Amino acid sequence: MFQILLENKLLTGIILSLLLLSIICQIIIGVIYQKLIREAENLSTTENKQLKLCKLKFQNCYQMNGSVPNIAVFVDKFISRLEICHISLTGLRQIATQLVMLSVFVSGIGACVGIIAGETLFRILPYYLISIVGLYLFFSISAIVDLQVKKDNLKINLMDYLENHMLSRLKNIEESAESREKPVPQSFSSRTGPSPAENLPPEKNAREKELKAAIAAFSEEEIEELLKELLI
Repeated sequence: MFQILLENKLLTGIILSLLLLSIICQIIIGVIYQKLIREAENLSTTENKQLKLCKLKFQNCYQMNGSVPNIAVFVDKFISRLEICHISLTGLRQIATQLVMLSVFVSGIGACVGIIAGETLFRILPYYLISIVGLYLFFSISAIVDLQVKKDNLKINLMDYLENHMLSRLKNIEESAESREKPVPQSFSSRTGPSPAENLPPEKNAREKELKAAIAAFSEEEIEELLKELLI
């Protein structure tokens, strides 16, 4: 029954290779998400480059705008831009889907070639079987990996850290910086206002200065004689 697969080794190899690649892509995406979820649980001490970049972008966004208005959108953008070998994880998932569909397409080509060659339905049946088994394996792995649930868990961990830890820390840093930049309180003399001499008009100040200079020019004896004359 499966002799036709052995007779067309190239076609069979292509079909199996496409199926295997699609399954491997699904597994790789699941492993990456699982690793990020585990690292996001301890985001303050993580060494993951992508998560550290997320923290840096969040900090820069907060400093530029004074706040992050929609943290959920920020996290969604970050998750959508996750990549491996310059291929986004979303794109890799689409590639996996296209590979499995391409394997089904190649199986159909094999069946058509068999029909053209005059093969019986029993002879070309393995192409249909391999397509059905390949689709079953692909969707089974997809259900086991469950990428959507992993994405949701990663989003929850990131939002929890950014909203409940990093955002409050940035606010505290900003408040402490503002408190250090406040002007120093004025001294007591500046608060109580200028001295009485400073309140006098300029002319009176000049007269007082001249009077003080004139008094300083007299000696003590001369001042005593003047006082005696005034008293007598």
